[in-house]
Amino acid sequence: MLSLVDRSDVTMYGSDVAEVVHGADALLKLMDSDQKLWGGTAHMGSMDHVSITETKGLATVFFDVSFAVGGRPPIPVRVAAVWKREGKTWLLVQSSNSVVTEHQSAEDLLRQMSM
Repeated sequence: MLSLVDRSDVTMYGSDVAEVVHGADALLKLMDSDQKLWGGTAHMGSMDHVSITETKGLATVFFDVSFAVGGRPPIPVRVAAVWKREGKTWLLVQSSNSVVTEHQSAEDLLRQMSM
């Protein structure tokens, strides 16, 4: 995976507010901690709601994906990533993910209140 990361200029935001890492070494430490916590049981489903924007030197991809770990039920995760072109290679420079709610949009909550 690190071959796709801009080793000198990567920032990744995890699901916890404390999980903000800068640089390849910090990213590796975060990934190592995740693997120790999950014990190799993490599973991601297929990407949904994919949105890609590309210019000459930058590209973004946003998507939703289900994520399950340790036999727990899957949860929805929203991912946003920014890629920078270096020659013929795209390198990840920023990524963020967040656990999103389901059935709690303003429309859903207003509908529940009117029942």
